[in-house]
Amino acid sequence: MTKHQSLLDTSNKLFAILTKELYVNTVYIARRDEKVMTVINARNEDRTIVTPSMQVSYDDSNCRYVHESSSGTQSFKNLMTDPETKNRPITEQLQVKTFLGVTIQRMNGVPFGTLCIMDPEEKTFTDDQVAFVESFAYVLSYMIELDETIHDLELISVPIMPLTPELAILALQGNINDRRANKIMEDTLHYASEKRIHHFVIDLSEMLHTEQSSVDLLKRLVSALRLMGVRVILSGIPVSLAKDSTTIELLNKLDVDYVSRLESALPRLGFEITKVGPQS
Repeated sequence: MTKHQSLLDTSNKLFAILTKELYVNTVYIARRDEKVMTVINARNEDRTIVTPSMQVSYDDSNCRYVHESSSGTQSFKNLMTDPETKNRPITEQLQVKTFLGVTIQRMNGVPFGTLCIMDPEEKTFTDDQVAFVESFAYVLSYMIELDETIHDLELISVPIMPLTPELAILALQGNINDRRANKIMEDTLHYASEKRIHHFVIDLSEMLHTEQSSVDLLKRLVSALRLMGVRVILSGIPVSLAKDSTTIELLNKLDVDYVSRLESALPRLGFEITKVGPQS
């Protein structure tokens, strides 16, 4: 899944509506970076004008006029004859006339990019049509917020806690679907290799067993860590796992140690838990 999957899925539906309702050839979203505009999704009807991953420098792009407009909206009836745009390289490259762009902002007001419309023929948009496009840009801003929130959560969804240079704890929590299982697998193996971990305690006490992905993850993760020479201990088997006969059969085949609580795992690895009193 890409970082902006919800944005892509939603924009595909909105693009179909816009091309039909406004009788235009091309609709696209361009993300604004420091020096370039990058197309992250596009729809073309009869003629391919803009494609995903297409990049244009910010200064050379038509999106620049949108971002520099006080209203956050800019349109040109004919890019090829307008004094402002007719001699620009992008105009020569694309060979289109109509352009309408509106700013897409994140919910905190920071610009994300532009929602743009192009057509090879001259078109004039009414105020209602411009407002229609602006409303779609507002919807897309919500999708960006959703995607970036999900992305931020995924960054912390693999809670690995180092205890010593050779020992770490992986606390699996909540539901684990296929996408999250793949991330946990990737991040844990990378961490074990990079940090040269010898012992991994995988705590399952807060994991919810609602999908087969959680069981498959344990099998793959433990097997991979053992192949890397890492000793694995599972702690805190939740009731939802313990009462599932298929899961218990699998766990019994993993050839790892089990402890009921996380504190019980450390002595098995030769670590002692010492209570530290108040400093005098």
